Formats: sequence, C-alpha cells, structure tokens
Amino acid sequence: MNVFTSSELASRTKAVCDTVREQGCAFVTNNGKVDCMMIDLSMFETLNDAVRSYDRWVAQYELERMWLRNSDLRISMGEIDDEIAEVRKARKKRAK
Repeated sequence: MNVFTSSELASRTKAVCDTVREQGCAFVTNNGKVDCMMIDLSMFETLNDAVRSYDRWVAQYELERMWLRNSDLRISMGEIDDEIAEVRKARKKRAK
C-alpha cells in the first residue's frame, strides 16, 4: 500500500503520480488520517467510464453499510424502500 502525506504530494507531485501509475493507487494522509485515494484511470476508456465505476462503487458501499446497520434489525420492505429513497434524494441534492 502506498501512503503519502499531503506535504509529500505537494512537494513531490510527479513522484507520487508516477507511483500511482505504476502501482494503481495511493493514499494521501493529512495529520495521520487518510484524506483521499488517488487511482490510475488508464484502465478506463473515457472519463465517463471512470465516473460511472466510481458511482457504482459508492452505491455498493452504501448498500453494504445499510445491510450492516440493519442486519440485527427486523425491518419491512417498505422501510428499506424508504431508506433507499432518502439516499437517492440526498445524492440528487449533492449533484445539484
């Protein structure tokens, strides 16, 4: 796993980017906490493909979080549908 501090990213941008291209990804930390992940996008044909892939990843992540939160709870399908609708509404708000 490649981890760089935000100051390393600022001072050695080319080296960090080269590492991302070679290794596929790197993490950038700020005050010891992961701040962002840089990934090599060369595997995608277009930027739109990369964005769609990211959107699918976020959706899967949110779905897994919902499953974990609700795994011990007995909830109805209506409640699940309501929660999905809330997440979709929040995403639309963020997209504006």
